Amino acid sequence: RYNLFINCGGSDIKIGNTTYSGDTAQATPSSFSQGDNWAYSSTGHFLDDENEKDAYIVDGNLSGPPTENGQLYMNARLSPISLTYYGFCLKRGPYTVSLRFAEIMFTGDKNYSRLGRRAFNIYIQ
Repeated sequence: RYNLFINCGGSDIKIGNTTYSGDTAQATPSSFSQGDNWAYSSTGHFLDDENEKDAYIVDGNLSGPPTENGQLYMNARLSPISLTYYGFCLKRGPYTVSLRFAEIMFTGDKNYSRLGRRAFNIYIQ
């Protein structure tokens, strides 16, 4: 397989000639879920979010899609500590890696001071 496309937190979606595999499995404070040729693991519990039931997928509240591929930015998988995706059986050779992010948690309210304050560690091997 030469391509791996995952819609993290969203359903299966086709944009142009590209099909993104859906990632909608219900998570728990310690989860592992597997797709066709990928999997994810997630750890952590949201202690201070004032919700009885933790939601590990958030529905975006965008007033308009950020790009022509806006469907990719309408949902996201959440994890308070660690979220790791694994690609299985990828062929040896060079790859182009594109990571796409959109802030969908804090829109349309007073939380704009939090925008741009996300930290990511990305490992590709």
